[in-house]
Amino acid sequence: MSLSQTDIQTTETEALDLIEDMLEAAGWQHEREDGDESIQCICPTRWGEMGALFALRREPAALHFSVTLDVKPQAGKRAALAELVMLCNERLWLGHFDYWSEEGVIIFRHALPMLDRDTPTLGEIRSLMAAAVDSCDRFVPAFNFLVWAGKSPREAMDAVMFETLGEA
Repeated sequence: MSLSQTDIQTTETEALDLIEDMLEAAGWQHEREDGDESIQCICPTRWGEMGALFALRREPAALHFSVTLDVKPQAGKRAALAELVMLCNERLWLGHFDYWSEEGVIIFRHALPMLDRDTPTLGEIRSLMAAAVDSCDRFVPAFNFLVWAGKSPREAMDAVMFETLGEA
């Protein structure tokens, strides 16, 4: 007997339970309000802990994951930030960075389509988490170089793309 997707009935609660299990296994602090369709968590990165959010959405059906970078850009750097976001996104396979000018925050985000299903796989949840951590580890310094060190978007990107060969 084979089970099709329509034979398996899950709920949003089960999907959020699965995400909580994965967060627990990874050692990420998290919190979910009763009746809420989202889970707030702390994303540990090389550059510190950053606030993150898993949210289930009904229309369009999707699981959204975002991490708010601990970088406080000034409004006057909006054009430079937009250029740096573009340069970073050119190098990403999963997810993307955004600058939300009204909130004044830079975020990493990625979404999984959930058409014809209610629950993501453990591998998909792990992929969201890994993509976020890898992207933050790699590109947060570029945003800091731009915001705090006054570097141009290209200079900031060049600084984080520098890779050493061998060992000292």
